[in-house]
Amino acid sequence: MKDDRKTINLFNDKEQQRLVIQLKKGSYEAFDVLYKTYFDLLYGYVFRLTRSHSSTRETVQNTFVKIWQNRELLDANQSFKAYLFKIAQNDIIDGLRNLVNNPVFEDYISYCEQEKMIIHAEQEFDIEMFHFLLNKAKRKLSPRQAEVFELIKEEGFTSREAAQKLSLPEQVIYNYLSQALSILRKELKQIAPLFTFFLICF
Repeated sequence: MKDDRKTINLFNDKEQQRLVIQLKKGSYEAFDVLYKTYFDLLYGYVFRLTRSHSSTRETVQNTFVKIWQNRELLDANQSFKAYLFKIAQNDIIDGLRNLVNNPVFEDYISYCEQEKMIIHAEQEFDIEMFHFLLNKAKRKLSPRQAEVFELIKEEGFTSREAAQKLSLPEQVIYNYLSQALSILRKELKQIAPLFTFFLICF
């Protein structure tokens, strides 16, 4: 199907404010204008972070759905672009936490935004590739090490909960997790710096 989105120049603050006020009142026409105006900009921003077209499409779709669902909460006096990008960031973070339960990437994105860092292509975070490489690295783990890692880092169990589930002392759980992380760091050390940064903060 041909994409019928039109290229629209970003409008001034007053025009944005008018559209947001209309959107808050439920205007689909205003939503459509905002969607067409910011789609490409948001897509480029998200793709720069994820390096995955499928993940980018999903995040962009989720972002605009949330804008529509929560339109009554919009503040017409605030930057719509900043609000849009923040929702997209949160969606990316939620996706990463579902992959590996760790909040450190949120800090990384915030740091990049604050420092206005330029992320080169070879250092950008590819979610699908990370998933593939992590699963490949996990094959180096013993069955028990993998089980403990997955319970704590992927399913969100605490060490105590994992100990209870596996009927093991909590210190043994710590030992297995430490061993697993040591192996994964070694296996992933040649990956882009962000992968190492992500794992080393577990």
